[in-house]
Formats: sequence, C-alpha cells, structure tokens
Amino acid sequence: MSSENTTSVTEPTAVSAPAPETSSEIAESSTSSYQKGVSPIKPQYLRPKEPVNEESIASLSEAVERQGDEGRTEGGGNDANEDKNENNKRDRDQKHVKNNKKKRGGGQTQDRVVTRRIEDEVQICFKVAKGGECEKGESCKFNHDIKKYLDAKEKDLGDRCPNFDIYGECHYGYKCRFLKAHMDADGNLVKDEEKMARVEPQSLNVFSHDLTLQLRAFKFDFKRSEAYLKQMADDLAKSKPVKTNSSADNDSSSSSAAIAEAEDPSDLENRDVKKPRATVVQDEVTHSDTPDVPLRACEKKKIDFRGKTYLAPLTTVGNLPFRRICKEYGVDITCGEMAMASNLVQGQKGELALLRRHKSEDIFGVQITGNKADVVIRACDMINQVATVDFVDLNMGCPIDLVYNNGAGSGLMNSVGKMKRIITGMRSVLDVPVTVKFRMAIHDKKPIGETMTPIFHDLGAALGTLHGRSRQQRYTKLADWNYISRCAKTNRGILGTNDYMPLFGNGDILGPKDYYDHLADHNVDGCMIARGALIKPWIFEEIKTHRDWDISSGERFDMLKRFCDYGLEHWGSDTQGVNQTRRFMLEWQSFLHRYVPVGLLEVLPQRMNDRPPAFVGRDDLETLMASTDVKDWIKLSEMILGPAPEAFRFDPKHKANSTSVEG
Repeated sequence: MSSENTTSVTEPTAVSAPAPETSSEIAESSTSSYQKGVSPIKPQYLRPKEPVNEESIASLSEAVERQGDEGRTEGGGNDANEDKNENNKRDRDQKHVKNNKKKRGGGQTQDRVVTRRIEDEVQICFKVAKGGECEKGESCKFNHDIKKYLDAKEKDLGDRCPNFDIYGECHYGYKCRFLKAHMDADGNLVKDEEKMARVEPQSLNVFSHDLTLQLRAFKFDFKRSEAYLKQMADDLAKSKPVKTNSSADNDSSSSSAAIAEAEDPSDLENRDVKKPRATVVQDEVTHSDTPDVPLRACEKKKIDFRGKTYLAPLTTVGNLPFRRICKEYGVDITCGEMAMASNLVQGQKGELALLRRHKSEDIFGVQITGNKADVVIRACDMINQVATVDFVDLNMGCPIDLVYNNGAGSGLMNSVGKMKRIITGMRSVLDVPVTVKFRMAIHDKKPIGETMTPIFHDLGAALGTLHGRSRQQRYTKLADWNYISRCAKTNRGILGTNDYMPLFGNGDILGPKDYYDHLADHNVDGCMIARGALIKPWIFEEIKTHRDWDISSGERFDMLKRFCDYGLEHWGSDTQGVNQTRRFMLEWQSFLHRYVPVGLLEVLPQRMNDRPPAFVGRDDLETLMASTDVKDWIKLSEMILGPAPEAFRFDPKHKANSTSVEG
C-alpha cells in the first residue's frame, strides 16, 4: 500500500532435485516418497523436530500433581484414594454417556475469536467528512468539528488511496485512512474532475436505500411472482381443499397461506406438481417487447456452461475482491455468496450486498436458498427486476445445521414436491437460466443423486452441479467421483440439443491433473472448484496452461496486495473498511497457508487432504506464508495494511480456524 509499509521481496532461486534416469526409477521414487496424508516435501526443506524441553515437562508434571493434590483435598483427604477404582468406573460411564449425546459447540470454530466493530474515537458526521454540510445542524448526534476529528484520528496508513486512484475522489473524505493522497496543504479535500468525468462504475448491482425501504414497507412490485403464486395456489387447491377467506381471494397473503398449508412433507413430498396454466400462456405470448409481458422460454438467455471453469459460491471468503483475483487468473464463471431468500425479500442491506458484481465478471450468477416456495419465487422476481445477473443458482447442498434444520440448503432434498414447486416458479419469473447445486445424499449410506439428477433435467434446470459428498459427511473423507460418474450417466437429454442439461462435478480439485482426470474419467461436462481456489487461486491459470505453476513468494505477496486494494475499494478505506479488509484477508490466509510450493515437493501434484509437515521455504517470505500461526498471518497483513488494532491480537490458545462454507 505505502512505501513505509511495503517490504522488499527478493525472488527465490529455483531449487530442483536430480531426476531419476528411467521411468521405473521415477515410479519407485514416487511410491517410496509418498506417505498417505502427508505432503512429500524434499528433505532439505523439512524443519527439524524441536528437542524435548525437560524443564517444561517437569513443571507440567508438578502442576498436574499439584492439581491432583487439590482434588484429593476437596474429595476428603486420603479417603479419596480408597475410592480410586470406583471413580475411574464412574468417569468411564460418564464418558460413555457424553459420547452418546449430541455434541454441542463442536467443529473448527468453537473457540473462534470474533473481532468487535472498531470505530473512530471521535464520531464525525459522514456528510461533513465528505466536505459537505449537514442539514440537521446542531441536532445531529455526530461531531461536525473536522479539526477535532483529525486530531483524534489514528495515523494514516499510507499516502496512496486506491479509491482516489480509480475514481478521482474518495467517498470517505476525511475518514479515509489514506487521507494524504487527497488533501492539500490547507486541509481541503482534493478531487480530480477529469478522472471523475470519464471513469465508469466498477461494481454493478449496487442498490439505493429506496429499494430497501420499498421491500420493508411491502411496496415493491411483485406482480409477476404474485400472478404465478396465485395460479400455483389454485392448482394446489384442486388437489387438496384449502380453507381460505373468500374476501381475500385476490390478496397475496391468501396465496402464500394456501401454498404453506399445502407444503406438508407427509402428503406432498413426492407428488408431481402440475404445470400452472399461467406458464403455458406465457409460452404462447409473441409480443416480448412489452415490459409487462415475460419472455418466452426460447427467448430467455442461454449459457453454454460446458468446458468452462467455475468458481464455487463460498460463504465468507467468496467475496467480490476474492472473485476479482480469480478472474485475473482466468476463471470463466463466478457466483456470489449464498443469500437467504427471506432476507432478500425483507430488504436486509447485508444480504442485498451479496448480489454485487464486478464489471470483470462476464459470466456471473447469484445463489439463493430458502425453505418456502413463495419467498424464494418473490426473491427471484426481485432479482430479475433490479439486478444484472446471468443465472440464478438454487442451493440444495449447504450442510450447516442453521440452514438444514430450517428445510433450506441440503434440507430441500428431503422435500421433492416443494423443490419442484420452487424450481418451476423460479423459471417462471426469471429471464435468465436457473441452475442447481446439490449433494449426493443427506445420509452417507442413502445416496439419492441418481434420482435427483433426472428430476432437475425434467424441471428445466440449465445446469446441475453435484458435490460428491453427503450432508452428513460434510467435508470429511474424499469426494466420491465414481458416484458422480454414475449420476452423469442418467437421463439428461441429448447432447447438442437445447434439452440437454450439463452436469458439473465438485470436490477435491487442487490442480490441473485432478481437473482433466475427472473430465476424462467421470463423464462430467465441467468441474466446479471450491477449496482448491482458496488454497491456490492461480489454479485456473494452471488449468488453462496445463502446468503446475511454481509461483514465487513475491508473486503471491503481490496477489495479497491487490486483494487488499480491491478490499479497500469494496468495503471502504475508512477505519471500518480497513478492518474488514484485514479480517477477510486473514480468513483467506487460513486456506492460503496450506499451499506447498511446487519446487518443494518430491511428488507432484499436491493432494487436497494431505497436510505438510513443518517446513521452511526458499526465502523468508515463503516460510512466513506457510506458517500455521495466526500471529504470522497478522504480520502479513501489517506488511500491507499497517499496524493491526488490538482487536486482532488473538489469544495464543486459540487455533487458526476458518468459517468458509461451500454453498
């Protein structure tokens, strides 16, 4: 970012091990060097095991003994020793009971430290901070004294503001942590009028506050979805009588109530839903240039997904700055983070922000999930009207309990009837393709992917993406690509026709060899890449060039600097925006540190589930980037963004965790 915070990086020298002379020797060396679950790093880079510290062991033993003495004192003196066998038996019984109870607070994030919101000491009015005047005057609860604010403000982090470089002005004014870049000697904000006149918006789908107010006040026009939902309610009423208030036949709430009452898994789970007559009428409309008339199916946008690289929608880490990095490395298709349909319809700003798109994302989709057909369909209607997207993806694979227990995510696979109504409704109100992402099963031993794949094809999905794990499995064990291959052989239409539904596979792809092996051996039309892109986002360039790229530490550091620039542009260059950028950089580093440089490996390629032993890199920066210590990750962020606040000083007892969930 700034000259005072930038560390000079020297290019590492390439180190190569002597290659065996014959193919048999290559095979023998590869087999002997590889140990299951451990990355095969060349011996010269392995870090020696730390010697056993006898003093620390002795002090630890004393502490344990002292704790035992205290326990015996509390237990009634020496009489406790006589009950040792009985206590051991009771402990075993209690352990057995605990193991049979549902685990609470488990998982990687149980000890996670969540940083609090960090504000400036003096809260200045935002309008005044931008150089304007506040119409509230003295009644405004924020400070209007710029000098007082600047005196209390923390030191600038650098003298180059990425927002000013791009737009010719900084939206955050005096609040910017790079204020020197756009403030003159007299303390006035500087603007580059020429650059402001010619610059184009970098981010799309940025919504005004009016949209939020319309959604919250129930004034948004859901005309298209309401017509479809009323027709759906009528069709459901024919198959199952629904008690409704005759005076409210035209009210949207009556349609929702009828659908909600009909969506009982006990009697509708596997029932086929008739195609609404309204949809048939839409297919016969010829005046598609009229705004109120939906497009016919043949006129809707189509995307040829086959053979394209696809970055998976990733909660938390799959943000817009990260997607920009992946676009620079050549990914074809990107998708936003999973959004809850109910939150979108309610106008929550945080959820609407998940629809943002950078102009470099030429094939971009949004992913939504929900457990109620009427809510999901209304959300799609809203997206169709206000957002610029190329497709909408329905999440049927999210495994987390909060989503699954509400019947959304992978929980939709339990209610086939509801799922059919949702997809049919989505296609009715959207002018772009509908895609589906799902898992092979809910439970390990009950795969249903072979049953679901033809259903998605019959419903008109433009693409199906199958994650080769069950919901119960989460991310443990390897993805079952043999089962993905079986699903790819089901009825998905005729290749080369508009009726054909491509199927993408997903799971454990960390290099070009994995990618092309799956394309060749498992009958899929493409591969979605998730954790592999988090560990090495240059995987897309490796796939395009058919090589394992021995990327240098300097190139990786430059990538992190670009990410921070994009983060300051996206989240802001004020105190809160800098902290958000730092937070998401640390989240991403929890995956990046797993990468083992190609030049350090004895056997290529690196495998997804292999964990490297402690090793040193070819230079200090490469060693720092491989550290599993959160404090080292903070050091990396400080090399780019300057000193970190105390809120980022994690307690050493906490482990490095990640909250990223593949949507």
